Amino acid sequence: MLIGTLALLSLAASGALARRAAPVLAFVDVSVIPMDRERVLEHQTVIVRDGRVAQVGAAASVALPAGATRIDGRGKFLMPGLVDMHAHFVAGTESLDDPAGRQLALYVANGFTTVRGLGGVPTALGLRDRIARGELVGPQLVVASPSINGGTARTVQDVVRLVDSAKAQGFDLVKTHGGWPRREFYDSLDAAVHRAGLPLVGHVTPEYGLRRAMDANQEVEHLDGFIAEIAAAGTPPTGPGQVVLDTAILAHIDAAKLKALAEEMKRRNIWNGPTLALFNRIVSAESPDELSKRAEMQYSLPSSVQQYAQQKAGTLGMPEAGRRQFAAVRDQVVRALHDAGARLLVGSDTPQFFLTPGFGALDELDAFVHAGLSPYDALEAATRNPAEYLHRADVGTVAVGKQADLILLDANPLANVSNVRKLRGVMLRGRWIDQAGLAAMLADVRAHVAGK
Repeated sequence: MLIGTLALLSLAASGALARRAAPVLAFVDVSVIPMDRERVLEHQTVIVRDGRVAQVGAAASVALPAGATRIDGRGKFLMPGLVDMHAHFVAGTESLDDPAGRQLALYVANGFTTVRGLGGVPTALGLRDRIARGELVGPQLVVASPSINGGTARTVQDVVRLVDSAKAQGFDLVKTHGGWPRREFYDSLDAAVHRAGLPLVGHVTPEYGLRRAMDANQEVEHLDGFIAEIAAAGTPPTGPGQVVLDTAILAHIDAAKLKALAEEMKRRNIWNGPTLALFNRIVSAESPDELSKRAEMQYSLPSSVQQYAQQKAGTLGMPEAGRRQFAAVRDQVVRALHDAGARLLVGSDTPQFFLTPGFGALDELDAFVHAGLSPYDALEAATRNPAEYLHRADVGTVAVGKQADLILLDANPLANVSNVRKLRGVMLRGRWIDQAGLAAMLADVRAHVAGK
């Protein structure tokens, strides 16, 4: 199905997608980045039929099927669609008049074909199912339960009840912020999610700590609990907060402890979503005025930008040395995890703190590279790694039989990861949205948030 500018505008207005047989599409003479390993296959033709990759081969030898829609790939790069593994879905339906519809549009317009939400709202379940049925154009959604934590579960019985409710409602996984008075609450959460067969993801807080979360096979967000584990003996305790600014701790990270911890995480298959870009922005020296002028803020409501500015103003009094060292230690942790072969996931934690859906996850790719990973390493954490974590063998790479979730770029992202911003088009399960269509989506979002 070919979706051009006018069709997209009509879709945005109506929220409906006509059901009709997807035509055959062909990306002709394109450079393919399959993401099965670090390589580029030049001068390829990729045939897509019925939402799947039907053929990949040398352009000189692949015959185009009769009636195929031809997409010129000369000088362009085709790779798997991107995945943001840490969003917060907002309430609404599919219309650009509400935040949920705008969130979906921003993700698609930035090349994201799958998004996992770690803040559950009931409307996200309906959107997930309608997208899966082909009734809406949007990234595939993976939806976590509302957070189960010390505020939402005051008793052990509450913990079990909320896990059972999440399972019954059809949420895909369970999110926790921790924060209980005693570890027995987390022990009950661990037992309940395993009984329900739901993955557990989220924060690590001091009442149970990183080691206990690893025992539960919890996917760890924000690198919570790491600094407490890798601080040298004799350093002060880190305290309960996520942002550690005490230079007496940060200047005495035990490299041997970090290496051993990373290797253990590899051995035990513990996944991590570092959210580097978020915490880099929290501790940066940038002023609220500077951040408010970022180009992507035009896609956020003015009231949201004002809220972000107030949040940022509250962080500027943090000690400068502590801010720099905190960011550097987090980069060091990500490098150690990667070097050990432990698994990393790109997640933005948007929308918040001057991070906008789609744009924020692209910033996370940049942050991975700034931390010392290669562009391929960063892209792996936004393509094949999420596919593996989500047990989705049909996405994450470009290969025959895979679902056609693809992006076409004007420049090679393996040379510079920021080239993922040079989008020529996005394919969602075989539906092609061209560059003009993507621009129209962004223009519509911009007009709606500006009240025009």
